[in-house]
Amino acid sequence: MNNPIYEIESLDYKKGNNFLLKIKKFEIHRGACYMFKGEMGAGKTLLLSTISRVNKSYNGKILYDNKDLKKISSSIFNKEVSIVQQIEKRPFFTTSYKYIYNYVSKKNNKVKSEKFINSIVKTMNLNHLLNVKVRDLTPSQFRWVDLAAKIASNPKVLFIDEIEQHLSKDCINILNKILYKKCNYDGVTLVCSSQNAGLFSSLISVTISLKHGRISSLRSRSRKK
Repeated sequence: MNNPIYEIESLDYKKGNNFLLKIKKFEIHRGACYMFKGEMGAGKTLLLSTISRVNKSYNGKILYDNKDLKKISSSIFNKEVSIVQQIEKRPFFTTSYKYIYNYVSKKNNKVKSEKFINSIVKTMNLNHLLNVKVRDLTPSQFRWVDLAAKIASNPKVLFIDEIEQHLSKDCINILNKILYKKCNYDGVTLVCSSQNAGLFSSLISVTISLKHGRISSLRSRSRKK
């Protein structure tokens, strides 16, 4: 695999005298699923927030599509990257449909937005939630709606932090199928974190174990054609 979408070199993040992240060298390649796993406090969320530009206070080099991550314009980066964080701010008056549409339409034209939204609504069985205001959704329902919005935006790179958060077994099975298609057929690069990576074993291309902000092991599997 050539021309990685991300190149990380000598990355570190320090708080006081402690290194919360310290990674010598790592690459993320296109159209594959990278799963960062580890216990609480292993550095998973911090790493994802760093390479998705939520956290910009780091030392070292991160290249995105051969460009310095810190120097890429926000308009270009935000058009190509979508992020599902563990905690999202909910707009107070917006319905679920409007929440999804507002996000997807920022990255796509009207025709494509409607096409992508209709597809994800059907696949994720969202019809009964579309007219409900997001402030009234349960944590599980909002997580499902938020995932739908970010997936339907058709990004080049999709980040999902704590991928299994608030999801039932049935929802995890549906999500596995959707994301497998996005990676293997649509060419989306998927970067996730999890404390239960085994739930997504059929999806994962590369598993990276983190411990105290460092990569403790790395395992890749042959991708089926």
